[in-house]
Amino acid sequence: MITEEKALELLEKRFEKYKKEWKDEIINHSIIVRDLSVFLAGRISGRIDIMFLRSACILHDIGYATAKEKVLHGVEGSDYLQSLGLYRYAKAAERHIGVGISSEDAKKAGLPVKDYRPKSIEEKILCYADNLDFFDKKNMRHIIKDSKAVAERFGKELGDEYRKRTEIFNKHMEDKIGPEGMEEFGRYVKEYNKRLASGCKLKL
Repeated sequence: MITEEKALELLEKRFEKYKKEWKDEIINHSIIVRDLSVFLAGRISGRIDIMFLRSACILHDIGYATAKEKVLHGVEGSDYLQSLGLYRYAKAAERHIGVGISSEDAKKAGLPVKDYRPKSIEEKILCYADNLDFFDKKNMRHIIKDSKAVAERFGKELGDEYRKRTEIFNKHMEDKIGPEGMEEFGRYVKEYNKRLASGCKLKL
């Protein structure tokens, strides 16, 4: 187990070394995912390892520093985190892409053939929150959207079957959060988007 501060230090060093121009946006995205994940975790019943979830959110995209293709960043991140002995974080990194990648899809994508779908509740929360953060190229800022926008985006990018899988995954998560929790989350997102639009600096 590592702290958020240590996770951020690893992230910064990795991007400083390999892809310095990406560093700030990756950090911003990782903090957004952390914030959304922690909020959602507080609305889901059952035991959730918040300390692990926080640090896993910070580290989930570390593979982008060395990945030559987008689809490879989960595996790249996993390999690096495993080399540090951070095996649980490595699993979260390799399983966070989209709503997960099946072994069949992995084979088609040229990945090592295995199941890359999220398993633990922490991995599922990370996945759900990660997908909600969109980058508005016109205004050059992050914006949090809803799960319908996520399903629409994945449908356009990956086809109707993956859109349906996304809708099933999102419903599964939103049922766990519950109607009241989703209403609270909607209000939280509205205020968070105001912060993002104002250019407020994100912090751990």
